This record gives sequence, C-alpha cells and structure tokens, in this order.
Amino acid sequence: MIPMIAPRERSTEDLIPKRGCMKRYVTWLCIIAVIFLILKWVPAGAGAGKVSGLDVYVVGSHAYVAGGAGGLHVLDVRRDAPPKRIAALDTRGEARGIYVLSSHAYVADGSAGLQVIDVRDPASPGIIGSVETPGDARHVYIFGDYACVADGPAGLQIITIQDPARPRPVASIGVPGEAQRVHVAGDHAYVAAGIGGLQIIDIRKPAQPRIVATVSAIRDARSLHVLSDYAYVADISHGVYAIDISNPARPHVTGYINTPGEAHGIYKLYDLLFVADGSSGLQLINARDPRSLGVVDAYVLPGETRNVFGLASRVYITGMGFGLGVFDVIDRARLNPEGHLLVQTD
Repeated sequence: MIPMIAPRERSTEDLIPKRGCMKRYVTWLCIIAVIFLILKWVPAGAGAGKVSGLDVYVVGSHAYVAGGAGGLHVLDVRRDAPPKRIAALDTRGEARGIYVLSSHAYVADGSAGLQVIDVRDPASPGIIGSVETPGDARHVYIFGDYACVADGPAGLQIITIQDPARPRPVASIGVPGEAQRVHVAGDHAYVAAGIGGLQIIDIRKPAQPRIVATVSAIRDARSLHVLSDYAYVADISHGVYAIDISNPARPHVTGYINTPGEAHGIYKLYDLLFVADGSSGLQLINARDPRSLGVVDAYVLPGETRNVFGLASRVYITGMGFGLGVFDVIDRARLNPEGHLLVQTD
C-alpha cells in the first residue's frame, strides 16, 4: 500500500488570512497544497531499519538518489505511472551527494571521492571514472568543465571533468569547519562549512580559488540553496538563515527563523523554502520576503529527513527510514483560471 501523509488538522479560520494580510499571503496560498507522499522504497542490499536517502537530484522523469552505503538508486517518477525503482548501483564508498548533468551522474562518495557514472540509459548506470579526494566527499556541484566537491575536513576540491572518464584535481582550498555542501552561482562557490558558517569562494580562476567572505553568524551550516541575490542556509542547530549576497564580498544576514527539528537540507521553490528538518519532517517556510521568514506548514514523515530537491510542481525529499518521498506542490484541481488557490470563505 502506498503511504499517504496528511497535514496536521487545521480549522477553516487557520487557512484564511485576515483581510488586511490577503495580498501578502496570496502567493503561498496558491502553492501551500502539498498533499501526498506517494512513494516509499528500500534500497537493494539494505537491511531492515537501514533505509537511507541522503541526497536526490531529478532530471526529467528520473530521480537519482544517493543512498549512503546502499549506493546510487534510480527511480522512474513520471506522473502517469506509480513511481518505481529501475536501477541500483553499488558505488565504492558511501554515496552522500549527487549532481546529474547531461548523460552523467556525479556522486560524492565519501572516502571513495568523486565517482562519475554513465546514465545515458538510466536503467543501466555504470561507473566510468573516479578520482580520490583527500577528505570525505559529501556533496558535488557541477559548473562548466569543473566539479566542486565539498570534501569535509579537506575543504573544497575543484576537479576538471572535461573528460568525464578521467577526472583530475586542479585546486583545493581549506575552509574553517568542514565543507558539508556547495552551491555555485556566477563566479562564486558558496560552501556550507559546518561550524565555519557560510564561506564564499571566488572561482573565476578555478585553479586559484580564494575565500572572499565569511558569514560566521551561522553556527552549524549543513546545506544551502542559492537563488538570485540570496543564499538560504540550513543550520542544523538553529534553523534557517537568509543571506543577502547581492555583493558576494559583503554578505549579510537579512532573515532568520528557528525550526523545531534539525535543519539538514533546504530548497527554494516559488516563494517557499522546503526544509528537511530531521526528526521534524518537512517544514514549509514563507520566503516571499526574505527579511520576514515564517513557517506556514509542516509534514511528518516516517523517518528523519535529510535533503530536498524541487522541480516544476514537485518536491522530492530524502531521509533515513523511508528513502524518497515525492510531493505534489500545487494541487491543480483547486486552482481557478487565474491560478489562485480557491479558499472557502463562508
């Protein structure tokens, strides 16, 4: 049976903002109908109680899940059929982070470094290249002909992937704390560095990276998502920060909100932040105004959430104990012709 996770019960009054606030909240009301958890899967080779989903990246109708010791898993998540796993690949280490581009999946594989996997046929993935890193590869982000690897205590590694079958390191830069996750935007790599906060690194010359700014107000940065002029950082101990990076050399905190659990992962979609909040499931935060963040809903999942990815009108969330969950963000059946969510007002 496919499990269904229902939101907490709320009264009609809870769902309807006061008239004076209607304009402010109309955007998130349009997209607040996160309705169904429609998939639960167990990675091949994982014993009972060891189901893992540490990271996910979605391209088209396929979701690629980093399953820790369970390796890489590929799922068919097309809309016209029940989601199902179509392939699994045992990587050499512990698959912790993933990025997919064109016909290749790049896996941050813990002590085994970076693995390059051919996914031209998603049902038959195969490793075609790899490179060891000096630390513990936890996440990877691709830009141009390069891969940025968040390498734990070894900081940020920059690897050329011009020939995906023969990746090789070109530069390394240490960061305070441990590099947990990386996001590249423009000429800069933004690194969630644990107790080192947010590190902003100039990579215009990939062979000569340099730190240009640090946001130390963040106590334990585990993940981040960069969009437009803001970096949204998940702090496992203290919740979510919105950082103005319009000038990457002079970042500053503009908004903050504590979350009830442990903020492991974050993704911005529409005007909402979706936060993988560990034992507190999925938190939805209104981020229409980054200076005034507010939780608008929460969903409990059958395990501890770890990371989240958004694409079109869907959100994909990974965790310990359930692998991958797929949520529909917009309940199109409740939209009027102008695209607004219909709310009963009497």
